[in-house]
Amino acid sequence: MRKNKKGAEKIISVYWFAILFIVAGAMVYMVSSFYGKPYDVREIEAGLLSDKAAECFSYAGYLKEGVLVQTFRENFLENCGITFETEDTYGWGEEAQYFLQANVYDFNTYPETSPLFSFSDGNTNLQNFCNIKGENSPICLEREIYTLDKEGNQYTIKITSIIRKTEKNA
Repeated sequence: MRKNKKGAEKIISVYWFAILFIVAGAMVYMVSSFYGKPYDVREIEAGLLSDKAAECFSYAGYLKEGVLVQTFRENFLENCGITFETEDTYGWGEEAQYFLQANVYDFNTYPETSPLFSFSDGNTNLQNFCNIKGENSPICLEREIYTLDKEGNQYTIKITSIIRKTEKNA
């Protein structure tokens, strides 16, 4: 006796096409969710900017030589290897997308006294938006580090870094 196996093959082909459509739909969903919205790396970038400034002040817990002198303050960005240059893809032009502020205080009198060393550069208008939460707000990051000099004097270094770049990342 011969059995007709053509019906079984038709049923299997329906399942085969259903599986193909499910896999194709999953691939389209994954690709669209991956490439649909840019990654917001501003918080990581603000952390890297703060870390770079902290490295400029302190190494292995000790204040670097010559940090508190006037010439270091005048050439802070060059001494630390920091640049605020950005691409002009979104028509930013000369408007800075970054702000960096660093203040060095005597540990024993902090925060009552004025800083021993103060530096700020970049777009100062970005400071006004630090308390505003939202997708199109700049990312603000404040860090404090503690360090010693060779004589054992203690210092508090407060670093504020702000990254705007809302058109690109938000």
